[in-house]
Amino acid sequence: MTRATRRHRSRPCRRSSSTVRRRAVAVGLALLAVAPLSGAAAVPGFGHGPYAGAPSVDEVTISWLVSPPLPARVEYGVEEDYRVTGVFGFALEVPAIEQDAFHKTTHATIGGLKPATDYVYRVVLRGEGEEAASPVGRFRTAPLAGTPVSFVVLADTQKQVEGASRLALVGDAIATDELSYDFILHAGDVVESPVDTYWDDWFVSFDHMLRRAPFLPVLGNHERNHRSYYDAFALPPGGGKDGKQWWALHWGDVVVCGLDTNVSRVADYYAQQDWARTHLAGPEEHKFVIFHHPVFSSDAYHGSGYSYDVIYHPIFVEHGVDIVFNGHAHNYERIERDGITYLVVGGGGATPREFAPEHVDGSVVATEGHYFYVRVSTSPGRIAVEVPSVAVEQGEPPTMTPGLLLDALELPAARGRLPLGLVALLVAGGAVLAALLLGLLRR
Repeated sequence: MTRATRRHRSRPCRRSSSTVRRRAVAVGLALLAVAPLSGAAAVPGFGHGPYAGAPSVDEVTISWLVSPPLPARVEYGVEEDYRVTGVFGFALEVPAIEQDAFHKTTHATIGGLKPATDYVYRVVLRGEGEEAASPVGRFRTAPLAGTPVSFVVLADTQKQVEGASRLALVGDAIATDELSYDFILHAGDVVESPVDTYWDDWFVSFDHMLRRAPFLPVLGNHERNHRSYYDAFALPPGGGKDGKQWWALHWGDVVVCGLDTNVSRVADYYAQQDWARTHLAGPEEHKFVIFHHPVFSSDAYHGSGYSYDVIYHPIFVEHGVDIVFNGHAHNYERIERDGITYLVVGGGGATPREFAPEHVDGSVVATEGHYFYVRVSTSPGRIAVEVPSVAVEQGEPPTMTPGLLLDALELPAARGRLPLGLVALLVAGGAVLAALLLGLLRR
């Protein structure tokens, strides 16, 4: 029996001898995101997708939902070759899955890819005597050490406002961003509620964005740990439920550790602490963490108060994390604590929220009322972050804000860290407090 999560392996149909270009021109990528190549047309039969996930140095997973399920063919090839010849060069045959209430999405894993290479793909549905092709998407395999890496971050994309789709405004802005990014991170609250109506609206709103790069979310409270989340997305190797509750992406000089802050079992907190320590202790120069609830926040509705400053902050200090991305609070804030930059990035389309009159210690920038996303670029010795505003909530429809940056910062790799003695004291104290807190949670 073929399940939605079964991995279908690639079978080459023709090899190309063209030279691989490691990085495409940013403008070309933006064009690729918003329009199909070689005349491929949108297919009404696709309920969701196709879209990419779980990228690595030599693999990627392409996902889509179509009902009733149909056999399909994933065509793919090196982007540079495809632009010259109009031919993909490789194909993976995928049988129709057997759908049930918890397995609706097809996931096809393509293996044997070249590292540090830009690829294009499309999915061709095969009916009785007919074929229908999706628009063309793209993905990039993991780079070598010393190579620049770029990615986008957003959060809180649950539909909460009637009228013009705030989600589509953000999604289309990311889709047409000239940054040539490797993947897209999401800090949780993907949908308002994990039911078909909201999922369908979300996939329509972010359709163009999802064709730009692999999509890697973490759980928010609005996903409710529901099976539909686990069915929808292919994620890097991880742990917890289905191996997807928390995960880690190792990508050239970058490591991203994704955690789940919705857990209630003490064992899950301990498991994630160990997971974070293990994956943040690697050789990568640039270290990022992403999870939903903020460690620190000045939000009037969802402030700090979640004890992650005790449970996780000392671990981040110990391992020299550069940036932690959080959502939940529907505004933008940058907080700097103990050499770590915390970015609260809940501007993906949910109802904007206000800040409390007094901001938390370390708050450097705090802006409310905007829909926005974050773009990050890394290179040896440097991290550059920009926060483009897409629109501001001033009535119906929201006012577009082209060219406005809510924040911009650079973090040199050798920026000031705490003295080792102080780090050791903070870590030891944090470990004691965390043990006490987790002990209370057992009761």
